[in-house]
Amino acid sequence: MIWTKSLETGVPKIDEQHKELFRQADNLVDKTQTGRVEATLNFLKGYVAKHFSDEEILHRVSGYPKADFHKKLHEEFSRALRDMFAKYQAAANKQPVVLTINSAVAAWLREHIMKHDKEFAVYYLAKQAGTKK
Repeated sequence: MIWTKSLETGVPKIDEQHKELFRQADNLVDKTQTGRVEATLNFLKGYVAKHFSDEEILHRVSGYPKADFHKKLHEEFSRALRDMFAKYQAAANKQPVVLTINSAVAAWLREHIMKHDKEFAVYYLAKQAGTKK
């Protein structure tokens, strides 16, 4: 997973957390050789929960009209991540599962950031600019 400037939302806290999510997803592939995949998956699950919580706080304080829908997307991904982790734990051959998880996380993050997070960022930044006048 490669972070590019095209994924930036313009909201520094969100962008930094997104970059960390990309780094951790990359660590999954790197860690297959060292046996630390499970620790990275656990970190990733926790970090995703923290990031989603932080983002949802911004939704609420800004009065984002699509906050409930956005939260539902977060809940669906969190559930999918838990399911992927369970598949990893149950797999006899873990490496293909790790590659699948990495690919699924990368695809979801890219799509979610480009569509939903950027849409929120436009709203949030406009709202912030309006309150600073």
